[in-house]
Amino acid sequence: MVGARTQTPRQRRRHVRRSFEGRVEAEWGRYAGNAQRVLRRTLRERFLTRHLGRSRDIVLELGPGPGRFTSVIRRSTRTRVAAVDLSLASLRSARRRTGRQPARAPIDWIQGAGELLPFRNRTVDAAVVLGNIVNFAAADGPALLQELGRVVKRQGLFVADFASPAGATHEFFHVAAQRRLLRRILRRPDWYFVDQVLRTGYQPYAPTRLARWEFRFYTVGEVEEELARAGFRAFDAMSIAPVAAFEDRVAAIARREPRTWENLLRTEEKVGRRVGALETGHGFMVAAVRR
Repeated sequence: MVGARTQTPRQRRRHVRRSFEGRVEAEWGRYAGNAQRVLRRTLRERFLTRHLGRSRDIVLELGPGPGRFTSVIRRSTRTRVAAVDLSLASLRSARRRTGRQPARAPIDWIQGAGELLPFRNRTVDAAVVLGNIVNFAAADGPALLQELGRVVKRQGLFVADFASPAGATHEFFHVAAQRRLLRRILRRPDWYFVDQVLRTGYQPYAPTRLARWEFRFYTVGEVEEELARAGFRAFDAMSIAPVAAFEDRVAAIARREPRTWENLLRTEEKVGRRVGALETGHGFMVAAVRR
């Protein structure tokens, strides 16, 4: 294990649940508003749609939050979606939003933890895990992946996003500069755990130092290793917006005209699959198959 655990699994899950209970609407807005946020959301949706297809029977969505990607998953599912989240408020919000859509595959709304899934072995055709859920599992991320490997059928699909040390540090500096905190953070990078994140990929829970979560960052290689231990084989990976993830003007200009926007999306997808760019955007997506 990298770094020292600062919370027990139960304490960590309770902390995450309580935190997200009070920010459901903020989570919905995380992928809406300015063009940069829409870009990040759209690239995730396109990656998900490309791999999920339209022939899955039972799809597990772990950590749906307020349901930002649930509708995309539902359109690709023939029989049933099982949405599992720690936060009851998030599940209620997601249920309210998806309920406004035309009748499609039914959704089971389940309050629970990814490390303790209420499913029998090999009963799920695909698992979708967006929102950096594995990262939030911190030191228990490998256990969460093992649990997903237990419930996904052979040849079943796994799609998830992850935060990397490089991409997360870029975003941290970008936000810090906007809030006029960058000089302070660079003056004492050890205090803000920048050095530790870059060296070990691990951030302990320390809210007085802007570390509101116990968090584990992954490189693509580390994700592939953990997936292999859980019984998955990764076959596709893509950085999320390595060109414009933190360049507000690029996305804003492209958003003004449909053809320009589509060309930016295609450019991001091409660049995002190059090995040198996999960890430089707003996190990265991985698709894997259960062996």
